[in-house]
Amino acid sequence: MSILVVGGGKMGMSHLALISQYVGKNQVALCDSKWITRRVFQYLGYKTFASIDAAHEGLERIDGVLIATPTHAHAPLARWAIARKIPFFVEKPLTLDAAQSRELVAETNASGTPAQMGFVLRYVASFSRLQALVAEGKLGSVNGYVAVMRGNVVNKPLAEDDWRGDFRLGGGCLNEYGPHVIDLCRFIFGPVASIEDATQGRSFSTLADDRFSVRWRHETGLEGCVEADWSDANKRKSVIEFQVDFEHARVRVDNSAIEVEWHPDAPVPPETQAELEMPPRPANVGFYLRGEEFSLEIEDFLALCMKRNFHSDPALHSNKAPDLTDGREVDALIDVIAGKAGLK
Repeated sequence: MSILVVGGGKMGMSHLALISQYVGKNQVALCDSKWITRRVFQYLGYKTFASIDAAHEGLERIDGVLIATPTHAHAPLARWAIARKIPFFVEKPLTLDAAQSRELVAETNASGTPAQMGFVLRYVASFSRLQALVAEGKLGSVNGYVAVMRGNVVNKPLAEDDWRGDFRLGGGCLNEYGPHVIDLCRFIFGPVASIEDATQGRSFSTLADDRFSVRWRHETGLEGCVEADWSDANKRKSVIEFQVDFEHARVRVDNSAIEVEWHPDAPVPPETQAELEMPPRPANVGFYLRGEEFSLEIEDFLALCMKRNFHSDPALHSNKAPDLTDGREVDALIDVIAGKAGLK
């Protein structure tokens, strides 16, 4: 068996290192167009290839393809896997064109090829807890929420040839931060029915946005507000924070913690309150690198490829794995937001 990682950048290296711990280095190969990248990984003992067709010829079999390339290459690589019915994983976003994303999902479904999207934040323990609180209703119904994502990615004017400053090439806060926070809101609160308003602002970019704000309504009727800023000098790394107004409490959740502020008349027994106030415990993983969430999504992908459970806890059956339909829906929302905010 072999798992082929396509793209030797930051995310590709991370995924390759994790997969190697689960199936062994000899069962993982890298595809990258850059000679120097291939040479480095050859030195580390990996099989490397300049193209996916070369990998197909050089490997005895390919059991899964993990796509971690720039977004413009996602669709042709996914179609390559679909044509051969090889399970594949795509980093976010699915594509830069909502119509192309719809076509890709239709082709995947028609072929029956298993596929997974790289919305890794679904696996963060605190966000999983929030999703459970909403689903179980122990705090009552949700009256509204605000979701904010901030980071310090762009803190000076970008070079003219830097793709990060061009929305059409996948740059900008909406294209980079948007998929993460938009998917989380869908995962936690359900599908979005309509976008009421969307705005964007610029600090350093000229052909893309550095921040955006959206007000929308979910299919349940719940209203939410989403804000993102990738030029916040006060942040060392990206952080997502939810402020959620439940019927019986106000809850604040970020990447690592949950805080519950109970309403004085909340009809929730003290023992239940104590249970819900307990810090979320990350799941055990087979190998830790960067965070449990990255290991958990790879464990789900390997299960998709190998048809067996890779979780350290045999009782842990994840229902968090996003598929290409989730990627399509996020891309469609980004398309509408971009139109309302004047980015296209």
